[in-house]
Amino acid sequence: MKNLILILCLTCLPLLSSAQSIRVEGKIISAEDKEPLIGATVKVKGTTISAISDIDGNYTITADANATLVFSYISFQSVEELIKGRNKIDVILSPETNILEDIVVLGYSSMKKAELSSAVVTLKGDQVTDVTTSDIGNMLQGKVAGVMISNSSGQPGSAAVIQIRGAGSISAQSDPLFVVDGIPGGSFNPNDVETVTVLKDAGATALYGAAAAGGVIVVTTKRAGQDQPTKINFKTNFGFKNALQGNFSMMNGAEIYDVHAQLFPEATLPSQRPEELRDRDFDWLDAAFQTGNIQNYYLSAAGSTGKLGYFASVDYYKEDGTLKNTKFDRISSRLNLNSKLASNVDMNIRINYTESHRREASSYINLEGAYGSMPWDNPYDENGNLVKINGDTRPDNGLPWYTQDKRNFLFNEQYNYARNKAQDLVADFQLNWNILDWLSISTSNRAARSNYKYSRYIDPRTIDPEYANGYLLNNIGMYSSWGSTNLLKTNNNFGDHSFSSMLGLEFGRGVDDFTGAAGTGMPGGMDGLSSTTPFSVDGYKYRSASWSAFGQVQYSYMNKYFLTASLRADTNSRFGKDTRTGYFPSVAGSWLINNEGFLKGNNIISFLKLRASYGVTGNSNIDLFRTMAIYALNSSYQDKVGAISERLANPQLAWESAHMSGVGVDISFWKRLHLNLDVYNIENKDLLLLVPKPTSTGFYERMENAGSVRNRGLEIQISSENIKTKDFTWVTSFNIGLNKNKVMSLPNNESFLQKYGSTSVAQQVKNGQDIYSWYMPKWLGVDYVNGDPVWEKLIKDENGNVIGSEGTNDYAQADLQVVGKATPKFSGGFSNTIEYKGIGLHITGNFVYGNDVYNYTREKYDSDGAYLGYNMMSLKSGWNRWEKPGDVATHPRLVMNGNKNSNKTSSRYLEDGSFLRIRNITLSYNLQKKWTEKLKMQSCKLFVSVDNPLTFTKFSGTDPEVNMRKGDWSLPGLYTESYPISRQFIFGIDINF
Repeated sequence: MKNLILILCLTCLPLLSSAQSIRVEGKIISAEDKEPLIGATVKVKGTTISAISDIDGNYTITADANATLVFSYISFQSVEELIKGRNKIDVILSPETNILEDIVVLGYSSMKKAELSSAVVTLKGDQVTDVTTSDIGNMLQGKVAGVMISNSSGQPGSAAVIQIRGAGSISAQSDPLFVVDGIPGGSFNPNDVETVTVLKDAGATALYGAAAAGGVIVVTTKRAGQDQPTKINFKTNFGFKNALQGNFSMMNGAEIYDVHAQLFPEATLPSQRPEELRDRDFDWLDAAFQTGNIQNYYLSAAGSTGKLGYFASVDYYKEDGTLKNTKFDRISSRLNLNSKLASNVDMNIRINYTESHRREASSYINLEGAYGSMPWDNPYDENGNLVKINGDTRPDNGLPWYTQDKRNFLFNEQYNYARNKAQDLVADFQLNWNILDWLSISTSNRAARSNYKYSRYIDPRTIDPEYANGYLLNNIGMYSSWGSTNLLKTNNNFGDHSFSSMLGLEFGRGVDDFTGAAGTGMPGGMDGLSSTTPFSVDGYKYRSASWSAFGQVQYSYMNKYFLTASLRADTNSRFGKDTRTGYFPSVAGSWLINNEGFLKGNNIISFLKLRASYGVTGNSNIDLFRTMAIYALNSSYQDKVGAISERLANPQLAWESAHMSGVGVDISFWKRLHLNLDVYNIENKDLLLLVPKPTSTGFYERMENAGSVRNRGLEIQISSENIKTKDFTWVTSFNIGLNKNKVMSLPNNESFLQKYGSTSVAQQVKNGQDIYSWYMPKWLGVDYVNGDPVWEKLIKDENGNVIGSEGTNDYAQADLQVVGKATPKFSGGFSNTIEYKGIGLHITGNFVYGNDVYNYTREKYDSDGAYLGYNMMSLKSGWNRWEKPGDVATHPRLVMNGNKNSNKTSSRYLEDGSFLRIRNITLSYNLQKKWTEKLKMQSCKLFVSVDNPLTFTKFSGTDPEVNMRKGDWSLPGLYTESYPISRQFIFGIDINF
């Protein structure tokens, strides 16, 4: 028996020896600079056992003596090492320099960069969040060729307007579609972003069909990697900001007095404008604006345990506006869970919640008063209290109130407000089932709910031009939606041939519920509707639905030739029952030339690919029920509700479509200089257009499918690793997009005007012209003999043909004509990043060239004496006013109440809107390892940055960056008394544990 036991022990000894666990340690460094890699992952292959390298790249792990260790690090090639009983294993990881293997996320799918046949640009999260703002659009500004982003307002929380490859729609909006984590729509916090991919041509966007006419922006949020140890990130920044007034400067008390001294007759000047006014100089801008504070706190944790991975974050952003009583704050949180339910089944759950609070100026009169009030008027009494103004004289001392508007907006702002509170909840549930090696199916489902409450209160103690007895408005809106995206994918390889396909079915529903009520006549300080006299009630509840079916096939041969084709069918309840379905095909191909024998292994041209694509996308971005006749039930007849017809029906209304074609080339030299060149042509057809109708119909317009607009352009995107050594790196990027817009057809070839509200400022939409063509009298200058204004009068023959022109000082005889366009010739941006031994300098900028901006404020503040009750602009450098015969001047002679309508709408106030802006400068320092190790950190970065430090422009307003969206009271390229942008000084820290 003892011998048997001994034999068994001797037999099992080798097995026990082979299963023996040992302690392995070592160091992980980069092959590029021989520096330690902090946070590299070491995993025992085939198990869940893992470790992470410390601040010096050192690691320790316990594993079987004959196991295999897998060493990995982000953007580096993984390495496997057999332990073979060793206790010390040092590893060198090489960077992934092969851009062919870079993965690009396209929303429904992802693929290697080499396989792409479309024009796409991908930015990493840290490339996006270098600018301190709450809006992703502002963050993208100047970073992608062909993407023009404009934000004309410095209001905290305001969103930018994004145009990808020009404006192709006139009446319908053409904003880009956001796709978050593979599902159209959704919400996200910029700090949670892993990558942002901009899809620009139909080869990539047609698969999204209906909503992709304005391009697609794909956002991928962060998630935990497989077997990732817990990583914690904390970053915060705080700072202050001041409003930028640009080249715009109002006169002081002495300057405006000297102007009035020239306007008033000598006999009445002392009584109307006593000389003591020269010494009065109240700074209204200083009283209206303030130094605003900014603060942002962000905390996230990511990791995985066994089959469950998690990413959780919370973010708080607060921004005080530079205009007093304006502010914005937002709190957002996200939870991303990914789990492997089985060896071939993955589950993802994502939840994002956002709550924001925004306060705006209670009225447009605040900015009007800040710029236009006379410096002779002081809004405070001798005790420092704000004075209520309601007439020509002050109630506190009986002195005249010289400003034309007999009110004190600062007094109003003590009581009035405009506030908005919004909440947004989005939840995703996704299952991925890899049925076979070549076959998979997935379902992605999203439920979303958002609500808001907007309140505007005008206290009856204040003086408001619209409401004499106070006003309270409460608008409450709720929106809920549900959608499902279901995909079947195949992927097969047959020798040199690779074939993949995708079939998809997508459907969704939405409910939009709105209630609004307003009242007047409340007691002072009572901001509840129950204390008011009813003024108006409004409300609706709309339901919408859509479904889509789509398919895509991809083929490649020898990893050199690639072909992609797709077809999508969309159905939307916004259109008539016979026209609800639209079909959107696309085809794209590319040739990876550097894989050909004559270029393979070439040390100069490391990457070369030719691309071409054609496709069609759709636009359904219009109000609901545009196909139906609408009746308003907000009137009464004999004490009964009456219906009034408001809109003509058009049951044949259908999709607007964008037909896109383009060719491109991607080329890299020496693996460090990368160039992307694209040429495109986009024609928007069957526009969703508000077509003017004869007044005899009882209506002014009806939405129809009519007209077409073409955009053609060239895009260049360059990135370069100028210098890359152990201690020093210098990386540069540059992009530029040139675009030309042209209206190709209109109903009956008849032009029409788009106006700024009820003013005479207009743009003409006409065949052969830019979509945003300014239409007004042409300014010829100032008559050097008498100082009169001069406009152009066209001379026409008996058939109405123009045969010449002449000058006229009679505004009524000046002819309306096209005098410029709001569309820029080109726009772009640049960046430079320099790092030396932990010290970093990052500079970004953007530019716009060749657009005409109409400075509407000059009609009031540069009016040659037309408005005696408003302050005037100081003449900027290069301007001068006519004073005597023979003067060659930019400005007409000063005349009380105006010089022959010289301040009326004309190209006099049309200015060059070109500018070059340094968008951000950031100086950073990464703490040395000896300090972070003592503090138990993986890394710690300190930084200081300034946003908008410099702007170079000739524009006379506060900012040349103007709104590029049409609205009832807005025109693309129009500058008004807008909330000025700010210069921000930010200090921050970014820590990883």
